[in-house]
Amino acid sequence: MKTNKKNMTAISLRAFITIYIILVVLLLLSVYSIVIVRFSKDSQRKVLENDVWKQCDRLSQDLIANEFSVVGENADLNLCIDSMATFFDGRIFIIDSDYKIIKDSADEKQNTFIINSSVISAMTGEESRVVSLMDQHYQYVCPVNTEDGTAGVIMVSIPSQRITSVWDNISERSYMLVFVVIVIGILLAVLGAGICVRGLKNINTHMETMRYGQASHDIPESGFTEFRTIIENYNNSIGKLMEIDSSRQEFVSNVSHELKTPITSMKVLADSLVQNEQADLDMYKEFMADIVDEIDRESEIITDLLTLVKTDKKSAELNIATIDINTLLEIILKRVAPLADARGIVITYESYREVEADVDEVKLTLALTNIIENAIKYNVDNGWIKVTLNSDHKNFYVKVADSGVGIPDDCKDKVFERFYRVDKARSRDTGGTGLGLAITRNIILMHEGTIKLYSESGEGTTFTIKIPIRHVDNKEG
Repeated sequence: MKTNKKNMTAISLRAFITIYIILVVLLLLSVYSIVIVRFSKDSQRKVLENDVWKQCDRLSQDLIANEFSVVGENADLNLCIDSMATFFDGRIFIIDSDYKIIKDSADEKQNTFIINSSVISAMTGEESRVVSLMDQHYQYVCPVNTEDGTAGVIMVSIPSQRITSVWDNISERSYMLVFVVIVIGILLAVLGAGICVRGLKNINTHMETMRYGQASHDIPESGFTEFRTIIENYNNSIGKLMEIDSSRQEFVSNVSHELKTPITSMKVLADSLVQNEQADLDMYKEFMADIVDEIDRESEIITDLLTLVKTDKKSAELNIATIDINTLLEIILKRVAPLADARGIVITYESYREVEADVDEVKLTLALTNIIENAIKYNVDNGWIKVTLNSDHKNFYVKVADSGVGIPDDCKDKVFERFYRVDKARSRDTGGTGLGLAITRNIILMHEGTIKLYSESGEGTTFTIKIPIRHVDNKEG
């Protein structure tokens, strides 16, 4: 049931982006409809109001200039009032100080009296300009002030329908604009969402092909910056996986070859004895000695492989104990001294201070022995090896430098790989399985340490090992 619910509620990124953009557009347009349209109405009303006051001010000046009382006898003034009424599509009332209408642009209430709150407020000077709504008409009342006081008022009456029709026209156009913007917004949202997810579709297509083992081609880096970053990381990950897969195949091939070589040699020796009917005891002894050597070599390879597997596991356990590193190195150097003496190689050991550290003695002994034995095997006759020990408050350092053949630049990154040999022919002569440095690196990493290589071809090699003095068990807590 949970799976079905997930499938029902799942939504594509393209649909999400489309819906999100549409909702944002609708929200913005709603704000526009509420705020902008209302603002336009208020603005239109204020524009009309300002026009009314301007015309009233001008008419007031004309009334004062024409002594106000002769409005009916002044044709020019009457024409001005009628034009103003036509302009505003309303009516103009000129009211004297006795509240008598001395001029009505519609000629309906002329010479009648009018008394309302707006006219009284303007006439008495309580308000300089009054706007009110009465009988579906907006009334704008403006006093006509002279040096002797208020001579009368001008009242402009404009039907509210005139203002409302302008507002309705603005609203209608605004809603049409909103509708057009919504349609365009939806189209752009669908198009934009398609462009946004195009890069993801490209990645998904390549991942689908990868499921069937076709991961040999990188995805071209294109599109948005985020997609370029994802594609770059994807390509790097695939490259790393392919490198690991290639390394695994090479490792399997090398293991097969290394294990098969002694067996092949033993078979050849055994077949030679079987086919040689005249073989004497000495020949049997010689061949059997060679077979024993090959068996020892096979055993050594298997032992190193088992050691590598054990040290390669993330969950491999360390038998931690506080060990005197000075004494440990002295024991190792004493053990390998005969190998060095046989080739006239001088080993010097220098310790800058006494060091005690939490380490796995067996595993660390194996790692250090591998490094020092390699320094002997790949050294020149009558050469030298210098081993130094130092420490600070956090780590101790073991440096092994030799005067050997060195390592070419193109091989430095590969010497820690399994079965890798810089000089395969020489390595066969010196012995070993090609797993020593891989085992050494794994052991040092298990101790949360590092190993670095410095070498020049023909000028010797230096390995520097750094390991924490105090071991912290990351599994605790």
